[in-house]
Amino acid sequence: MSMVVGILPNHDCLVKLTDGLKSGGFDVSRLLVISPETPATELIQTGMQFVETGSDAAVSRGGGIMTGGGGTGVPGLTSSRYDMPAFHDDSVERMLGEMEIPEKRFDSYALALDRNKTVAGYPAGADADKVRSLFDSAGATPVEVF
Repeated sequence: MSMVVGILPNHDCLVKLTDGLKSGGFDVSRLLVISPETPATELIQTGMQFVETGSDAAVSRGGGIMTGGGGTGVPGLTSSRYDMPAFHDDSVERMLGEMEIPEKRFDSYALALDRNKTVAGYPAGADADKVRSLFDSAGATPVEVF
């Protein structure tokens, strides 16, 4: 399977990417995203799989924010938060692996996350060229296929 992976400068570009995927007939719930910032509600509602760096929070369709501790805390408001370098975060490493990024390249993507960029990946299969062009159009750079 071909995984298209790109680094996006901000969530506005992520919105463009999800819109492009939807318009192209692709299932947005298959989009994997790692970002240092919490997504807007419209992004959460797309169904994409999301991990916020330096956080235990994961976001997915219909579930809102899921935390390992449960409860009714609101991330950033009622819970303490620490900033951990992306390459030390197990959930980030797991997602980079799910994006089929070779382990020797993890540091490059972790550095982008440390610089407040977003990493997105999509399992495109035979549609890799089409999905790659959607990443390019959304402002991702670089865009790679693994």
